[in-house]
Amino acid sequence: MPAYLLHGDSFLVPRRLNELISEAGADDVLDANRHRLIGSQAKPGELLSMCNALPFMDDYRLVVVDGLLGTAESQGRSRRRGSSTDPGVAAQWQSLGDAIPQMPGTTVLVFTDRALGPNNPLLRMLRPVSQVEELSAPAGEALARWVKSVVEAKGAKIGPAAIRSITDLVGNDLWTLDQELEKLALYCSGREIQDTDVSEMVSQVREANIFVAVDAMIDGRPGVALRLLHQLNEDGKEAPQIIGMVERQLRLLALARDAIDRGVPQSEMKGRLGTSSDFVVRKTTEQARRHSMPEIVWRYNRLLETDLAIKKGRMEPDLALELLVGDEVANRWGEPSLGRGA
Repeated sequence: MPAYLLHGDSFLVPRRLNELISEAGADDVLDANRHRLIGSQAKPGELLSMCNALPFMDDYRLVVVDGLLGTAESQGRSRRRGSSTDPGVAAQWQSLGDAIPQMPGTTVLVFTDRALGPNNPLLRMLRPVSQVEELSAPAGEALARWVKSVVEAKGAKIGPAAIRSITDLVGNDLWTLDQELEKLALYCSGREIQDTDVSEMVSQVREANIFVAVDAMIDGRPGVALRLLHQLNEDGKEAPQIIGMVERQLRLLALARDAIDRGVPQSEMKGRLGTSSDFVVRKTTEQARRHSMPEIVWRYNRLLETDLAIKKGRMEPDLALELLVGDEVANRWGEPSLGRGA
């Protein structure tokens, strides 16, 4: 049985993984034949030994590896150093491409990851020996169709104006869209969801936008981040308050990244992050898995410099917020930074 690689949107990838496991007939395998590895902690010998072992009293052995290919990339470092991949990671795993065709037909090996660049060396290595699926979040008319299909799957209907309203507010963050559409379907109790219904729920949607905005900032999508942060501003939140919200999320990201690097179980994440919210834990750990600790710290330092510039009167809060989000932050406040001579 071939290997699979699913990469792209964090909402679509796990759902496709579940479908794939079911299609392969591996959804009922015994726990002893189920393995899930964190890519940054996996070792080639460990993975190959696992995949070459025959299943114990079962038809299949399921091995899922999360985030391995992403370790060969770093968006933050690539922007500052001009390199998009880490050849050392590829060299460490060079035997994998030769080993996959030799694995037993009873092994179901699945790699899952965030969106990957075309020059990712592990992607190039695995493409000839794996079934690769790139799962990108829809946009434009495709996003509108996705919203309509999700609402219909929930047993409800939604009008075109309501679709435009909720996609304008949330963008294509499919996690948040799915949650808000679930609330709207229940709120409307069988009738068609209208634009006014979205307005009734707008405060709840916008509260979630800080997570989406931080996602956009980290992923290098300043236009999306600015739109969402401006919506928070229109809801009455001042620029310093918004910066404080971003600071809190980056601090949580650092805690989550540290916990992931230390191999802390997911069940302990709430305690590590100091929150009881499943939503906060899920969103924060998803973000943290996509970025290294040095990159998170670099972004956190940029935020502190922004805050300092505002407090010292060197920049107006609204302008500082826009520069913080835009790509010009790295150019204007890179090495040496605004903190120089402060």
